[in-house]
Amino acid sequence: MTSTIGATLTNGSAQTVSLSASGLPSGATASFSPTSITSAGGSSTLTIATSASTPAGTYAVTVTGTGASSTRTTTYSLTVNGAPGCTGTNPTDVTIPDLTTVTSTITISGCARSASPTSAVAVNIIHTYKGDLVVDLVAPDGSVYNLHNRSGGSADNINQTYTVNLSTEAANGTWTLRVRDAASADTGRIDTWSLTL
Repeated sequence: MTSTIGATLTNGSAQTVSLSASGLPSGATASFSPTSITSAGGSSTLTIATSASTPAGTYAVTVTGTGASSTRTTTYSLTVNGAPGCTGTNPTDVTIPDLTTVTSTITISGCARSASPTSAVAVNIIHTYKGDLVVDLVAPDGSVYNLHNRSGGSADNINQTYTVNLSTEAANGTWTLRVRDAASADTGRIDTWSLTL
């Protein structure tokens, strides 16, 4: 991905602005050419490169420009797609009522091999008390891999990519994300999830 970062002088005299990026997923790098610009109309090209180890998912990447007298930020949405046939996403919302178990499925086909020992499960659950939640990945053969077990207390939401050793599983088949709300008073939804095998 490439994008042009620009600077504009809004007050005072021109200054040098240093550029940096944060929020990159593992296996991804960001570079700027040039690495700093002048606030009097300067520009730099941001390049984000991913690798085979970068988990599929959508990430918020924050670019920061730091000058002598001010700092400004902007955020990009970076979407990483997995290898064809060995990845899938289910963006359909599933409501999570109180004290209930719900599921969302992804069917993988065209991946005629075992899943990877570093398979990635990117989970985005909107919930007002993530300590209520038990989140499992259920393989096509019924094997259960726990991803989240009522941790995080009163914090909101689960937005995380889990690395799971699924090397004993055939990749093709229907995979299930199972979410159980194990305590009363808070609700939410499965917003989206992705599987990269």
